[in-house]
Amino acid sequence: MVNAAPLSEAELVHPAVSVIAEHGDPHSGLSIHELAPHVRELLIPSREDLAPLENRNDDRLSQKIRNLVSHRTLEKRGLAIYCKNDGQTHGRYVLTDLGWNVAISSL
Repeated sequence: MVNAAPLSEAELVHPAVSVIAEHGDPHSGLSIHELAPHVRELLIPSREDLAPLENRNDDRLSQKIRNLVSHRTLEKRGLAIYCKNDGQTHGRYVLTDLGWNVAISSL
């Protein structure tokens, strides 16, 4: 099944929080690489979301999921903290108390 309209970054927030709560470690969280396939399973992307990006090996939905990090979307909403240790190229999302409350309330 395919949605008619493309998903917005805002529509990824609650699925992302739910996935971090379900699949991430409470203390070390979940990387965006680990998060992406689980979020994709929860969503019904549009044809536009599934369109490949020019000069990339992924699609628009992958870019929108990565944008959660680059735009600090979950952090700005107080739902998670993006933690990156020294020497690491990629960080991990760890839920805040608010993030856990949102995840629990959506069960």
